[in-house]
Amino acid sequence: MAPLTLYVSPLSAPCRLVRLVAGIVGVDLKIVNVNDLAKDLKTPEMLKKNPQHTVPTLDDNGVYNAESRAIAMYLISKYGKNDALYPKDVNRRVLVDQRLFFDQDFYSRIVSVFVTPKFLRKQTDPSSIVKVNDGLESLNRMLEGKQWLAGDNINLADYAVAISLTPIELVPESGIVPTKHPNIKEWLHRVESSTPKYMELLKTFREGVQELLKKFKQ
Repeated sequence: MAPLTLYVSPLSAPCRLVRLVAGIVGVDLKIVNVNDLAKDLKTPEMLKKNPQHTVPTLDDNGVYNAESRAIAMYLISKYGKNDALYPKDVNRRVLVDQRLFFDQDFYSRIVSVFVTPKFLRKQTDPSSIVKVNDGLESLNRMLEGKQWLAGDNINLADYAVAISLTPIELVPESGIVPTKHPNIKEWLHRVESSTPKYMELLKTFREGVQELLKKFKQ
């Protein structure tokens, strides 16, 4: 079988989630970096694969998929050796799904705090910072007395939320510090220790963003 093709933006957190899950379940990916998101995703070929013209976009030998969490669910369900990352049992899966929907909203809040000052060169709206801190408080409560976000083992929800948090460390001026919440701090350490693949992607992300920010300053 030919490798699956994944269209990505190298520094995108959602794209890193898909690459992490693929690595864990053992799926080979042909990575295609999209250089001009506004142009390259709107060709007739790409619009057929993803009418939303967003990344990540997956082409599994003619089966097209978009939205990082949906792609991750698909990869686990089709190629995973077991259902540890995304349970088949609905009573176990329901909490994973809830955390993933939480993550979708939470990540949009984080993006507003990260993108506005770094790439739009505008001051972050204080209300945006309040919303991220509110999300962190919710996350800390979710982890109270628990090792993982949804169940007795690490799963897709843990990886999705942890990766969503990564841009915050690059905007220290926001005053947002996830690790000041004890449950989040301990949980992040467990996530980072779960697989070398996570730390490899985190290192690449940090280096890539720092390089991009240098170009913006110049």
